Amino acid sequence: MSSALHVADSHDLIRVQGARENNLKDISVELPKRRLTVFTGVSGSGKSSLVFGTIAAESQRMINETYSAFVQGFMPTLARPEVDLLDGLTTAIIVDQERMGANPRSTVGTATDANAMLRILFSRLGQPHIGSPQAYSFNVASVSGAGAITVERGDSPTKERRSFSVTGGMCPRCEGMGSINDFDLTALYDDSRSLNEGALTIPGYSMEGWYGRIYRSSGFFDPDKPIRRYTKKELHDLLYKEPTKIKVEGINLTYEGLIPKIQKSFLTKDVDAMQPHIRAFVERAVTFTTCP
Repeated sequence: MSSALHVADSHDLIRVQGARENNLKDISVELPKRRLTVFTGVSGSGKSSLVFGTIAAESQRMINETYSAFVQGFMPTLARPEVDLLDGLTTAIIVDQERMGANPRSTVGTATDANAMLRILFSRLGQPHIGSPQAYSFNVASVSGAGAITVERGDSPTKERRSFSVTGGMCPRCEGMGSINDFDLTALYDDSRSLNEGALTIPGYSMEGWYGRIYRSSGFFDPDKPIRRYTKKELHDLLYKEPTKIKVEGINLTYEGLIPKIQKSFLTKDVDAMQPHIRAFVERAVTFTTCP
């Protein structure tokens, strides 16, 4: 004997009639259930207004109405979408349309929090592995060896036992990223100008901002001297100096050379996730090559 048909399966379509949300003009469509339906069109054609602003919004509003009045008092009040008829509506699961805050080291697991969810799942349902606690404690590439060698000192050769061990891991040059970068210094500053004259051409490094004030007031070089007249030490301090504590306008701050500062603030992000003016600067000033 077959089981009774679930009420949700008694209708095969989601019917939308007279949708007028945002820029929609009396749109009527029928969407088949248990099928993959894709909405395509140019920007501003009303895809999001139909899917999110009409269908998903009404689904969310109807779900909220199932809660008690006490719970609804803590929830946002959702207005009914501008539509004549919505029939056959089911629960909608909405995935936000926004860029993930990932960086080049991110994986699918870390960027989507799937790693954390799986760890929680296995911690609740999995069985602990019974074995040596050192089984997975060392997982970087390494080379080791030992043997006897003959060493001649004068007329008396002697045998000595030697051993070596080389521990692998992250490449110190590219820090495990697989690529290295080279800067075009002419894109960082105009060497015919001084700092006070606005020599830095890096986005966000104007002399009126904090970055500009830090470099101008660091005391490592004369802010009124054109950069082309800097000594080797002054140019090194401008470009490569290690993080150093300084005081600017009575505030304790950390000074760092332009190159490492840009690498940390700009190059740790995926190029596609950068703001347009930052991406244009990086494409103009930085050359990426494969780490040898």
